[in-house]
Amino acid sequence: MQIDFGERLVEIGGVKIKAFVFVATLGHSRLLHVRAFRAEKQEHWFAGLESAFAIFGGVPEEVLMDNPRALVVRHDAVSRLVQFNDRLIAFAKHWGFRPRACAPYRARTKGKTENGVGYVKKNAIAGHSFASWEAFEAHLVEWEREVANVRIHGTTGEAPIVRFARDEAHRLKQSWPRLFGQRRAGFKWIPAGLC
Repeated sequence: MQIDFGERLVEIGGVKIKAFVFVATLGHSRLLHVRAFRAEKQEHWFAGLESAFAIFGGVPEEVLMDNPRALVVRHDAVSRLVQFNDRLIAFAKHWGFRPRACAPYRARTKGKTENGVGYVKKNAIAGHSFASWEAFEAHLVEWEREVANVRIHGTTGEAPIVRFARDEAHRLKQSWPRLFGQRRAGFKWIPAGLC
């Protein structure tokens, strides 16, 4: 799975508000999950990941990310040694995935989610206005379900939801106790609208 955040001004209640959009993209199927936040802090990365695990019904072996300060302390461009934040290491161990960071200044190594962020900005958000933050979040959920994951993907030639069900869903590690309320202390869920 590849993850990233994108920023976009969104008209909410007649006012332009900066929204931070978390996008998770599964590698094989290109199944997308989108969450909107009011900031891009460590807790929002964790909330986005937990939300993706719940929506996808499991946890991938590996999560590829850029080098956000909230998660990566240092990444040496020459040696490729990565020092992840201690909380990310604990979070990844708790959920059972391996974090991986892109080479510095080579975001294209996670092109699936980079394209996904652009797709969300241009297709789900651009040209829309919303009465409230909750209406914006509801729109993203509906767009994800009714548009993004059922369209014929330009690269794969299939709907992401079809490829996911056929080829990928069974490969995710099941973490049902963690997905339904038995989260480790310190990794609290941030309810929609409170971010």
